[in-house]
This record gives sequence, structure tokens and C-alpha cells, in this order.
Amino acid sequence: MKVKVPGLLLAIILNVSILLAASKPQASMRLGKKRLTNIEALTKNIEFEFCKATISDGDRLQLNDLAAFLTKNNYAIALRGHADAIGTYIGNWKMSEARADVIKAYLVNKGVAAERIVTTAFGSTIPIANNRTSKGRQKNRRVEMRLKEIGG
Repeated sequence: MKVKVPGLLLAIILNVSILLAASKPQASMRLGKKRLTNIEALTKNIEFEFCKATISDGDRLQLNDLAAFLTKNNYAIALRGHADAIGTYIGNWKMSEARADVIKAYLVNKGVAAERIVTTAFGSTIPIANNRTSKGRQKNRRVEMRLKEIGG
């Protein structure tokens, strides 16, 4: 595992502060042709196809606006990769890691500082929907994004 202590410390701080946060900050950004009214819309879950870690064209629009927000504001972001329950434990863990990593690479490519992005893989350990249905599995193949204002 290639984790530096400062990165690990940032990951712990981000994850703890996210759990303790009672409210989300407000922001106004554009997403494609739609007007966004808060950060929650910028950070909605990105879902993936089965056994893939590829960003869809529609999700690129959201990530472009998120990158613009992050480069103009003093925030760090935690990317939490997840998988459905199909496949092996290790395979799902690696897939969830690949999904978080592809989002990080995209944001870095758009100008977001890599040290402000923390990725964590959860495999299939935290489902948000029923893994017995195709719709449920689709929702579980995701990357969740959590913002934390730096110094705020």
C-alpha cells in the first residue's frame, strides 16, 4: 500500500469531519445547461457499469463543474469507491479502488491539486440498495464524493 502519513492523516480527518458535519455548504454552479443551487448537486454519486471504471459523458459534465468549483474554492474532497456484491471480495475491492482512482485522475487532469483529493475503497461492504436486483446493484456501483472546506 502506497500511503504517505500526511495523506492518511488527511483521509482520516476528511472522513471523521464528514461524519460529524451537520450541514452542507451552499454554492451555485452550472451543470451542463442546468443551474445547480448547492454542493450536494455537484457531488451526487457517480454510478458505473458492471465491472467497469469508465466515466460516462454525462458524468463528465458534473465532474467538469466540480473541478471548476474545487479549483476556485478552498475545499478538499474524499472519493469513496464502492462495488456491487457480484464477484469476489478482492475483485470488488480492486474495482471500487479503480473507480475512485479514475475520478481522482479526471479531477487532477482538470487542474485540481492531487493532495486535496483522498480516495478510499470500500468494495461491496456498504451497499445503499438491494444487491438482489439489477437496479440495486447499479446504485451500489458508485463513487461517493464528500467535500470539506479547508480551514473552515
